[in-house]
Parts: sequence; C-alpha cells; structure tokens
Amino acid sequence: MTSRERVLAVLAGEKPDTVPIVPVIDGWFAPKVIGRKNDECFLDGICLADALAASLEKFGYDGAVAEMGLGPQPNVLGCPVEIEGNDVPLVVDTIVGGREDLDKVRMPDPWAGGKMEPVRRLVETGHDGDRFVIGSVRSPFEYAATVRGLIGFMTDFYADPDFVHQLIAAVKPATIAVGMALAETGVDAIVMKDSFASSSMISPDHYREFVFPYEAQAIGELKESVPVILHVCRNSMPILADMAQTGAAVLEMDSPVDLGAARPLVGAGIVLKGNIDADAVVEKGGVADIEAAVKAAMDAAKQEGGFILSTGDSVSVEAPEENVAALVRFGRQYGGYLND
Repeated sequence: MTSRERVLAVLAGEKPDTVPIVPVIDGWFAPKVIGRKNDECFLDGICLADALAASLEKFGYDGAVAEMGLGPQPNVLGCPVEIEGNDVPLVVDTIVGGREDLDKVRMPDPWAGGKMEPVRRLVETGHDGDRFVIGSVRSPFEYAATVRGLIGFMTDFYADPDFVHQLIAAVKPATIAVGMALAETGVDAIVMKDSFASSSMISPDHYREFVFPYEAQAIGELKESVPVILHVCRNSMPILADMAQTGAAVLEMDSPVDLGAARPLVGAGIVLKGNIDADAVVEKGGVADIEAAVKAAMDAAKQEGGFILSTGDSVSVEAPEENVAALVRFGRQYGGYLND
C-alpha cells in the first residue's frame, strides 16, 4: 500500500497493511529540516510548504498537515500579528472589544494574498509521492477567542453568555469558508483545531454550551466535501463522547488522553489519532522512550483498527531529528496488521 492508500483505508473502515503514521509536524519543527527559522516560515507560506514537504520526504511518515501559516490564520479575520525571534506569531490587536463591535466581523476571502498557494503546493508535492495531505483550519470557538482576546472571551462566559454565542456564530462562516477553500485545493482531509476547547482550559459544561454546537454545525457542512479531523489540545477525556457526536471522522487526541479508554467512549466507526507526548517523549525523551510510547499506543488502540499513530500535538523545534526518525521506525515495526 502507498501512504495515501493506507490512510484512506483507515478512513473507509478497513484495516491497512500497517497503522498509518501522521505526526503533527508543522511550522514548529519542519523549518529546521531546510535550515530555516520558525519565524520565517510562520509568516511565509511557501517557506512552510517547502519545509513540510522536505520533512515528509526525509522521515517517510504517511501524511502531512498543509497550512497557510500561523501568521495568516488570525489575519484571515483581520487580527494583526507580530513575531519576535524564533517563536510563534502573536496577535497584537483584536477586532472585537465588545458587543458593539460584532459588525466588524466580516466574511474573509481565504484566497486573498495567496494564502492558499502554500496548501496547493504541498498537496501537489504530497500527492506526487502518494502521501496523504491534511488542510488545517481553526474552529469557530478558536476564531472567536482570537478576535475577542482569550481573557476577555472567557470572562464573557459569565458576564455575557449571549454575546459569546453571537460572536461564535458570527465567525463560524470564516471556519467554513477557509475549510471549503482547503477542500478546493485537493486536500484529503481537514483538521479543525480547537485548542482552547480543552478540558484543561474550560469546563465540560462550557464545552457543551459554547463549543459543541458550532463545531457540529461547521463539521456538518465541511464533511460533505472532505473528511474532518477534530483536534482538541491536552485533556479531552471528559468530552470525548461529545466530540464523537460532532460528525468528525477522526478525533485527534493529545497525550493526557488514555487511548485504551477512548475507544469505548467514542464507539466504533470513528478513527482515533494520537497520541505520543510531543514534549516529554519526542522532545525530551530518548529513542528508548519513543519505542516504549509507540508500543504502548499500538497495544492500546491498534487491534480493532481505526487508528492513526501521531503525536498528540506539534513537535517542537527542540525535538531531536533522530527521535522523529525513531517514531516512524517503531511505528512501522509495531504497526503491522498482516502478520497479526
């Protein structure tokens, strides 16, 4: 099987020859593969596309995440960003100070300024090598937190919950517009990132009130064009059963999630993607730690099928390249189905 066939088989509910390996390698780690700095590629989508393609080729995993860049993501909705040193772009100004600013939220043009060109470029490169390519979009909840500012946004949960609903509804079309543009580039799937929805940040009740309805609505529209992967950072155990009801084809889970307990919570028919600890294992661990983590993940989630091996979150620039290579090597060693 080719890499792309392998992931497509899992999405179709079939067992491939071996568990697909699609780590979360993005603008944090990939630029160093081509000798560039994070800040360059975060703001330059073509740099990022070249870095992602080079990393995919060098390490031989089965699929890559194609992004327009972390700078353009908040800028889609008009939030200016700045970057200093080898770091992630930061939003330096929000556009919604309160209810009176709701009319400042506009439907974005995801194609403006060449934002989709890096995605299209990686799709072409990835498909030429029979690799699976995933487009990346922010959820309505995450876009709302971006345009409002996270602290003010979470204060609004208590001070003005109706405004929270109105704001999330106002930015939901942006998630759908970017997602549809990604689908038009030819990506094989879309990952909807909902980092702020984690049970490490908000309560499960707040997730169900403010996040779930809009995730489900956006996924419901996007999945008509392309399968959707739902990513929630850190601890999502308390909301996994809810996430399974959003319509997402795949749940991407971070390292605090117990893979063995996840399958009974989400039921059959939904693919699990995860969840090697990107910090403690891939960045700070050694090759033996990689092997132990990969074997544990396979033992916990492989046998029933419907599993993609991944890191739980982005691999950092400090992660040793030999650890990424080991992740792929041990994934192949322990991931086979044909001889089970």
